[in-house]
Amino acid sequence: MKKFKKRINIENATNFKLEYYEGGSELKSKEFNSYKAMEQFHNRQADFMYLDFHRYAFVDGNWHRFLKLRSPFVFKEELDFINKTFSEENDTQIPQKYCIEEN
Repeated sequence: MKKFKKRINIENATNFKLEYYEGGSELKSKEFNSYKAMEQFHNRQADFMYLDFHRYAFVDGNWHRFLKLRSPFVFKEELDFINKTFSEENDTQIPQKYCIEEN
């Protein structure tokens, strides 16, 4: 018989972790006590050289990777993007350092 997997409920998460690139080539991570605090940090970084990479929730003693969706409805094209996101490792292009030229 097929064994059923237990569904992970994000409401049971005790901590959240965000991995991101900030201005350089080094992957950084930061832990938060709530999802709201993580989203506030993420929203404040929009004006800087910042690229969010992975989001994790700490549920039942394990870190579980998750993806924030823009809509509760998922179409085929978005499903392909989701599958690609979860199957890729650290292949994302690192944000380039831009030099401001003064005239």
